[in-house]
Amino acid sequence: MQAYYYAQVSAGSIVFGVTQVAAEIESPDMVPIESLDVSLIGQRWNPEAQAFEPGPPPAEPTERNVSRKAFLSRFTDAEAIDIDLASIGPTREAATVRRYLSKVNAAQHIDLANDETRTGVQALEAGGLLQPGRALAILDAPIFPKELP
Repeated sequence: MQAYYYAQVSAGSIVFGVTQVAAEIESPDMVPIESLDVSLIGQRWNPEAQAFEPGPPPAEPTERNVSRKAFLSRFTDAEAIDIDLASIGPTREAATVRRYLSKVNAAQHIDLANDETRTGVQALEAGGLLQPGRALAILDAPIFPKELP
């Protein structure tokens, strides 16, 4: 019996690996290959050349991780008290603040470059719990060794 080998493709790159099937298949997300070769994972299929090419270089890390305590210490005591008071009550706004704080408390570390972190701190400023400009001061201040997770 003839064996056919395929690599699964997403957005032009090998993403899942390779498989062996008993019959040829027609699928836009499967590319025929000559053998089971896991070294192809991450490479891009060039349909014009009918060949694999190296994939794009890995993205540069953008993480700016600090410990949870270091993140909370970036807020002044007055800001922390205002945030805590804003989290009290049955309103949707209070629940939103509680939800954000529960995520912070559950985190192993805080990535200051993460979209969710940035949006959350900026929402605190937009909601009047931080003075104008404080969100970016909290998020973009240099990270000191004692703040590392």
